[in-house]
Amino acid sequence: MKLSFKNLTTLAVGFFLTGVAKAQLFIDQAQLTIQPGASVTVQGDVTSNTDILGTGKVVLKGTANQNVNMGGFTIPSLEIDNTSNVTLTGNAKVSGDILFTNGKIQLGANNLTLGAAGTITGAGSSKFVVTNGTGKLVKAGLSTAAFTYPVGSTTSNYNPVAIANSGTADDIAVRAFSTVLSAGSTGTAFTREVVNSSWDVSETVAGGSNLTLNATWNGTDELPGFDRTRGGIASYLSAAPAGWDLLQSQTAAATGTNPYSVSRTGVTNVGVFAVGTRSLMVPLLVSPKILLQGAYNTGTAVMNESLRTLNLIPTTEPYSALTNYITAANRGSGGGEVSTSAIVGSAATSSNNSITDWVVVQIHNGTTGAILSQRAALLQRDGDVVDVDGVSPVNMYGFPSGNYFVSVRHRNHLGVRSASAVALSRTATAYDFTTALNKAFTGTVTANNPMATLVAGSKFAMWAGNANDDAVVKMTGLNATSNDYLKLLNVLGSSTATQPNVYSKQDLNMDGTVKMTGLNATANDYLRLLNTLGSNTATITQPTF
Repeated sequence: MKLSFKNLTTLAVGFFLTGVAKAQLFIDQAQLTIQPGASVTVQGDVTSNTDILGTGKVVLKGTANQNVNMGGFTIPSLEIDNTSNVTLTGNAKVSGDILFTNGKIQLGANNLTLGAAGTITGAGSSKFVVTNGTGKLVKAGLSTAAFTYPVGSTTSNYNPVAIANSGTADDIAVRAFSTVLSAGSTGTAFTREVVNSSWDVSETVAGGSNLTLNATWNGTDELPGFDRTRGGIASYLSAAPAGWDLLQSQTAAATGTNPYSVSRTGVTNVGVFAVGTRSLMVPLLVSPKILLQGAYNTGTAVMNESLRTLNLIPTTEPYSALTNYITAANRGSGGGEVSTSAIVGSAATSSNNSITDWVVVQIHNGTTGAILSQRAALLQRDGDVVDVDGVSPVNMYGFPSGNYFVSVRHRNHLGVRSASAVALSRTATAYDFTTALNKAFTGTVTANNPMATLVAGSKFAMWAGNANDDAVVKMTGLNATSNDYLKLLNVLGSSTATQPNVYSKQDLNMDGTVKMTGLNATANDYLRLLNTLGSNTATITQPTF
């Protein structure tokens, strides 16, 4: 049955239409007015080429999917009460309330606009607006009062976002995507470190908006590697240099529990937004170069790769489990970096670019020297420090372009920091510590150089021998806490004992074996320590940074 109003001047409805099986509502160049408190219940499709007047309500209560084509015209209020859902086949406006009782409304390529005084009630994880096409949910005249857009990308994905606008009131539109793409609305889908949903936010009048966004999600939406304790809302910037814009300062611990939520304020550029951690942060690229004295081979002029050939280098960074490295206070984007056995293991091709070990890269405030962020990276045999893929510049993530001190630390060598601040940006900046002593920060240390000399005047390295992780290399003192020789001896138990095939801080020459016997420092960790110091009474101290 079709309920049709055609070429009528006015029809006022002040009663419920009930008991009409599969009834359709068709309005053609007529005025249908639904009086206050009245409802028109429809079990079929709704089609109109004019506004429905009054303040009453259209109730969609079918048993099969119902199509609604308002041709861009207005319904005073709307109730969705159809477990088989409703599909918008033309743009529609609702001036009053949209009530979700049962089911969802699917937009396809069409917009659903809610008036400036309009509201949405009853929405939830089984009752919401599905933005399964290019259509958006639009809130007219959005101002300072936060409005929740109950949207999801499919009938099973519900990811609402609340938006307030402290700038110029404007019509703000939202649609949800079921993935996070590398280029915002295009590109490849992220598979790690994000909430697997994103939101396309637009405004009718360009400029003038100042938005606060509050995004929500459930734990099941989180992809591997996402850190709920330091997530944030990122915006994809299409203007050069294009990319996601999340900064460390914009991250925080999520609030709530299923759903979780995070907020971002001061958003003046609309576009695509997503929730993530490291993968959505602004890139900050650096390419340090440093050598390890303990692993350096004077014959080949590169470091040994014994740990790699013995399959001893772990695929997950070792520093989060050690003291004085990747700490909670200053970890920034660091902690839990993962490489692969094909990169750090024996199957990798031997070359000057094969991996010697893991290191920690830090960036510091370019004025105060305070540590801002630290991250584990890989060290190639020739001294190049690279990201976990074994080839790329190290990405410190989440900091704007600027001047930073750069430091590198290793688990049994004394660390080094750049003598001056380095200009870092989204384009990789090289910093080669190996070419001169004055490339490394000296600080107040005057008794020793900041680096060891490998080739006089031309090649320098991090000091070896730090077996006890105290930033000092020495063989004097009464206990292993301050004496690297005693630490080595205590770990072995006796001067004749050997620990083969180990990944150990006490393996000072990095050959995969801890021992104190042998005739040269290449195989004897005690002699490596003694050769570093020059005498058993000498001390080498790392500058404080």
